[in-house]
Amino acid sequence: MPQPALIRNNDGFTLVELMVAVIIVAVGMFGVLQSINMSLQYNLKNELRNEGIRVGEKYMADLRGKTFDLLSTPGYTSFVEVGKVRGGAKNYVVERAVQNLAYNGLQPSTKQLTITVKWSYRNMTTVNRVVSVVARP
Repeated sequence: MPQPALIRNNDGFTLVELMVAVIIVAVGMFGVLQSINMSLQYNLKNELRNEGIRVGEKYMADLRGKTFDLLSTPGYTSFVEVGKVRGGAKNYVVERAVQNLAYNGLQPSTKQLTITVKWSYRNMTTVNRVVSVVARP
């Protein structure tokens, strides 16, 4: 009786090869997902910064729009501005300060206006400061 011929099938993958391929693809996908997550975090951080800058510039424009004599005497005020980022609300702490820099006799001739905007993201506080000097016309 003749020996049975061995059947060799090289047309497909073995289970081990399939498992190795799945693991390689999974590791690659985790890397891609991590890079997408990091880019979303950086984009959100930049949007928060842009909104903070916008808030600071808005209040500096308000202060600079006042006449020299209407600018408050040296002082400091603080309040919360709610900004909109990605359809949500974010609290920004705005601090306004006016400081006399130079005098012409007894009258102040130059004042420094400072707007400080603070916000938190991922347990880190970020600060944006806008400073301008205004002289008596």
